[in-house]
Amino acid sequence: MIKSFLIAAILCIYTLSLKAQIQSFTLSSNVLYNDGYGIPWNAELPYRIEGSPFFDKGFCKGSIQLLNGKTYGDLQLKLNLEEQKVIFTGADGKTFAVSQPLARVELACNNQSESIIFRSGFGAVNKQNEQSLYQVLDSGRVLLLKFVEIRHMDSKAYNSTETTRSYRQLPYYYLWKSGKDLIKVPVDENGLLDILKDKKKELAETINNERLKIKKEADLIQVIKKYNSLL
Repeated sequence: MIKSFLIAAILCIYTLSLKAQIQSFTLSSNVLYNDGYGIPWNAELPYRIEGSPFFDKGFCKGSIQLLNGKTYGDLQLKLNLEEQKVIFTGADGKTFAVSQPLARVELACNNQSESIIFRSGFGAVNKQNEQSLYQVLDSGRVLLLKFVEIRHMDSKAYNSTETTRSYRQLPYYYLWKSGKDLIKVPVDENGLLDILKDKKKELAETINNERLKIKKEADLIQVIKKYNSLL
């Protein structure tokens, strides 16, 4: 009897917590929308989709900071990398795109152990501009940034009227220091060490001892973390 009561109590607490969380998400979304920062977003596409233009296919708990300084938290968000748009859910499950330039986005997705930070304001380079969002992979005196370019191709199978849109995500990595331009990370070890030449010896030792390959994102992060720790 006691065990059944405890289970029922736990379920009740969980349900109340979930309802409060949903209410919080809805209220925050309504505030963002009512402030005039949301435009309707149509999630339906007339294609069969392969791959994804989103950072995460599902909605993530998150917060945003607009370029004008206003901050909104407790939101359900999706980041469309192709259109560089942040999507949020509103009342009745309707979806909206944030209509104003963003300075910062923070996402806590189910498959990530830590919150993911995106920032803008790094100047124009290649196809990107000052409003382009970069994922911050490591921060310190030097930021390691990741920009994902989305490419798609439409095709139809033989004798089919259905169009398939296939998405590819192409990551590019950059280094940034305050007051400096973005520097694209070279694909070879020597090129990276030449950029970080003030700590070249120590980094070369770390790369050699840890057998790091800078073409691997996780290894590149280790190198930049080491560099920032030496400054």
